[in-house]
Amino acid sequence: MKPIRAMVFPGAHNLPLYMMQDVELVYTKSRDEQIAAIQDQLVDIIHTSPDNLALDDASGLVPFLSGTVGPLSLMATSGEVADHRLGVDNARSGFGKLAYAWLEEHRPTLRYDVVEVGGTPQRFEALQTKKVTMIVTHPPFTQFCERLGYDNWGRIDHGQLTLCGVHHIRHTNPCIVDQYREQYRKAITTLASPDGFEIALALIEQHLHPPADTLHTMTQVMREEIIRAGVDIQNEP
Repeated sequence: MKPIRAMVFPGAHNLPLYMMQDVELVYTKSRDEQIAAIQDQLVDIIHTSPDNLALDDASGLVPFLSGTVGPLSLMATSGEVADHRLGVDNARSGFGKLAYAWLEEHRPTLRYDVVEVGGTPQRFEALQTKKVTMIVTHPPFTQFCERLGYDNWGRIDHGQLTLCGVHHIRHTNPCIVDQYREQYRKAITTLASPDGFEIALALIEQHLHPPADTLHTMTQVMREEIIRAGVDIQNEP
């Protein structure tokens, strides 16, 4: 049987996928590569942020799984900062928009510049090198920042969908979509079982090799978030 090819961003949010049979993970750091790959039928499924489906090149793509990248936090340099700079993937990104809304509500007098620096690893590096003073993070990078003494200003994604599984309405065999959805659901059920934490712990350690002092915290957070996120997106065309 030919494996189902899924293109994903690296990270702990892929935990359910590590548990699925006959699924080949293809990693990328590029939204554009994801969209091109599924349009060209090089992969069957992509997991991406919902805002990545808003441009014209994403025509025909339909979200069918609700996932999560874990809690999105706004991490900031500790102490007094004269020149606030928020590092984002790009100025129009969905995660960036969540940060803008949070800052407007919780820090309405704060003045800051927006600096485009790339994905989460690039944002983490930009914070460390003082190119920016604030970034949006998710596990394990939130834990990395906390280990280094950065301040967690708060969670910015409450009630927001931050990850979805996507298929092509014309190119993807419906049987593949059904099979993938069912395997994802079974993985969630397993994670929610009494043995779920130990299973998640072993898989995250195997695939991501995080520092030992962040492993348990990151596993617990991601397991809870992934279970809570559910699996189905309703009203699929």
